[in-house]
Amino acid sequence: MSAEPGPLPPEVAAAVHRLDDLVRAFENHPDATTQDLFVEVLRTVDVLHRGALRRLAALLEARGLRAEALADPQVALLFDLYGRDDDDDDDERSRAEDVVARVRPLVEAHGGRIEVVAAEDGVVTIRLLGAAEPRSEPAATLRGLVEEALRAELPEFVRMDLTAPPPQAAPRQRPAPVLIPLSALNRSGPAEQAQGGCASGHGCGSQSYGRPSCR
Repeated sequence: MSAEPGPLPPEVAAAVHRLDDLVRAFENHPDATTQDLFVEVLRTVDVLHRGALRRLAALLEARGLRAEALADPQVALLFDLYGRDDDDDDDERSRAEDVVARVRPLVEAHGGRIEVVAAEDGVVTIRLLGAAEPRSEPAATLRGLVEEALRAELPEFVRMDLTAPPPQAAPRQRPAPVLIPLSALNRSGPAEQAQGGCASGHGCGSQSYGRPSCR
């Protein structure tokens, strides 16, 4: 069992509090462009740090040094900020699917379907089906809602890509029926013509299409 990390050095603790103050100040900034730029800076730094920390965690685990590293309060702080565990709950695609699950009822209410195809390095690939396909009328609105949710919930989010729906198999063509014209069925063969309309060896029938029956 690893020991709990000690207290942060005073300058580091002060920097954490200062960062919180700065985030709140930019969130309340009157200029929307300034707010967006600040959020983009935070998101970009997050992508850089999160990927490196995950690789570092894997190396520490492989060498049996993870517990020792996390005993350092500054190291523990960074891993706490970006998530210590690399289990499925912290998997990028799993988290993207969780976000999509929350907006799925809205997409389905418009007669569409949505799937997460992939999520890697901040790029989430989405497939929209049905009424939500890119060529449909509500697609632009639905895309915007999905992208907004991903941007708000995934710190490492960079962009959302759309992939085409899987190709549909062409409907199987039923073979056209072979039609035999009635004239062919009623046409007398040579043997019939020689015997007045009845073929040798066949019984006689009734009046048929203008030909007298056999006597």
